[in-house]
Amino acid sequence: MKESYPKCKTIDTVEDWFGTVLPDPYSWLKNAQDPEVLDFVARENEYTDHFFDSVKLKNKIEQLKAQKLPELPTRIWPWKDGYLAGRQREGDYEICILDKNLEMTGAFPKIAALDGVTLFEAKPCPVNESIVALMVQHPGAARPAVAVCDLDKCEVLREIREVFSYCWSRADGCLYYSTTKADAAVQSSCSIFYRFDPRKEQETVVYEDDGYSVFGQVFASSDGKSIMAMICRDYSVARWAEIQTTTGEVCLLTENPVEWSYLDTVQEAHYFVAKTDAPHGAVIRLKKMDGCGNKSVDMDEDKAECCGAVRNGVARYKSEIVLPETERILNSGFSCKEQLYVLASKDVSSCLVCVDTGEEIPLPEQHCALSLAGNAGDGVFLKFESFVTAPSLLLYDGEVLKKVMGSTEEEHADVCVEQLFAPSTEDGTAIPYYLVRRRDAVPDGERPVLMYAYGGYNISMPPCYTEMVTNIPVARWVEAGGVYVHCNLRGGDEYGSEWHEAGMLKNKRHCYEDFIGIAEQVIRDGWTKKGKIGISGCSNGGLLMSALVTMRPDLWGCVIDSVPHTDMIHFAEDDRGPMYITEYGNPRESREMFEYLLSYSPYHNIRETDYPPIYIQTGEMDNNVPPYHGKKFAARMQANNQSDNPVLLRVLAKGSHDRGQGEAFWKTIAEMQLFLERFLKGD
Repeated sequence: MKESYPKCKTIDTVEDWFGTVLPDPYSWLKNAQDPEVLDFVARENEYTDHFFDSVKLKNKIEQLKAQKLPELPTRIWPWKDGYLAGRQREGDYEICILDKNLEMTGAFPKIAALDGVTLFEAKPCPVNESIVALMVQHPGAARPAVAVCDLDKCEVLREIREVFSYCWSRADGCLYYSTTKADAAVQSSCSIFYRFDPRKEQETVVYEDDGYSVFGQVFASSDGKSIMAMICRDYSVARWAEIQTTTGEVCLLTENPVEWSYLDTVQEAHYFVAKTDAPHGAVIRLKKMDGCGNKSVDMDEDKAECCGAVRNGVARYKSEIVLPETERILNSGFSCKEQLYVLASKDVSSCLVCVDTGEEIPLPEQHCALSLAGNAGDGVFLKFESFVTAPSLLLYDGEVLKKVMGSTEEEHADVCVEQLFAPSTEDGTAIPYYLVRRRDAVPDGERPVLMYAYGGYNISMPPCYTEMVTNIPVARWVEAGGVYVHCNLRGGDEYGSEWHEAGMLKNKRHCYEDFIGIAEQVIRDGWTKKGKIGISGCSNGGLLMSALVTMRPDLWGCVIDSVPHTDMIHFAEDDRGPMYITEYGNPRESREMFEYLLSYSPYHNIRETDYPPIYIQTGEMDNNVPPYHGKKFAARMQANNQSDNPVLLRVLAKGSHDRGQGEAFWKTIAEMQLFLERFLKGD
């Protein structure tokens, strides 16, 4: 029986884009505070409430809570005789006080001015343990803020709204941070860098970039003498500037955007992973030239060349390759006891590389993910996980890599992980994916398959223990008879900068073709069939889901579509639109760009046809992707769907770019999992 959805009006809004007449009948849903929009949302939420059996939903929530893994602390910083750390709990966050053994020792002090505010992270000032910078989120605020607090007095010294990145300097005890000013009306965006001195409670601008930048980031050298300012032109390349904390001098290290990642400064030399001329990444050293004042400098060293760092037109630094490019993809890194290490990957599996020797530090297993989790003072904390190993904390002290905390000792010996490749549907490019199954599973064409992907913004998607959207533990899904497929599409950083560029701007459709190619390969290999594949994604991955359901509705058994971009003609007008046009392109730039975006814009490609079951989720407080994207897509999809399959819309009243917090989080996750189970397994 065809679903009877809540009534939704349409209006006769028509726009002219380069001579193309484009109707937008649901444009009125853009105003979230309009009483009619609020009524529409209330009726859609009520409809979704009635879809789920209340008893099954209650039982699922109880099951999820009972089976949840303890959350590991991350964002760990030395403090007093132990650490301050952030921890995510049930979609919410808390600050933990830990001893040297990472045991909880007490509650974080209550600060009256921050009552009701979400606390994500606490970075203590390295020269005054009573001063802490807290990353906070006010209810309804568009973006996080940083509150510099005196814990002895339990008061806020300075609150800074809409901070993108921040760090402390050990040399001067000041907080350095960046903000971004975006103007959607004129499609501009620029970054500003500040210093806040908590002793004087004084704030100053240290650098304001005069070019286009989507955001800025700051990184403190381990000795505190330098702050590296990263002025991002897009999500891969940036200009770099050094802020010298002792003198306040700012020196541009690169005149043109480059693809670099900062490692650290050791013995007054700056180290970066550089991909501009080495797509997989090479480690370079920037060292100040002797006699660079007004003299010419001899640059005849074999591996050295003049980098872009200039002052008064005179080169100040020479760059030298210290770890050449290999097949490994070099990413971020750290220093430990004045030794440098790089977090890298090979075929989308993490590895840890010593810069001096080029050798890899052995990791517990092959197909895994490794990321920085915090500073241990005399070492670093690393988060480790895989499809079969739950997240754990590792401590590396420059000599030994050891496990110091785990979320569970559960083993999954019957689970098999394979990395395979499938041809993209249009150009045949080999696209990697992980297929996770029971060892005794046979390709009988009937397996329920869950597929996840992201494919964008130069972000790599390594193996994960828990599927990123629905929170389903991969191994448990597989042990129950399913197959999990983890896709590494173009647009990410799995194979360096060229992989990203092959899935952005006028190559964006490659991401969708890559995903479809993997799905068709899984079917050809006999694991499943059309209508037995569930797909999930969020944010840019939500755009992916929305595009896939309009391009190939016949393939999918159901779709979980979280906080998605769907209107690719109007996204550039959103508050953060100027930050995203470097990834997607600007529809106002040219007719060619407009037509390319229109060719896959999910909202504009809905037609009268049979669609699979779709669960669309968004949040009223989402500033990254405004909720009108999900609302417009759901309304148009409901009006055009010719099948009996449901198109559900869940709008979280206090949801941001997430799946809710507290009980709202549990309910959202339970609905997503019940939706998958119903349409893939018939439960």
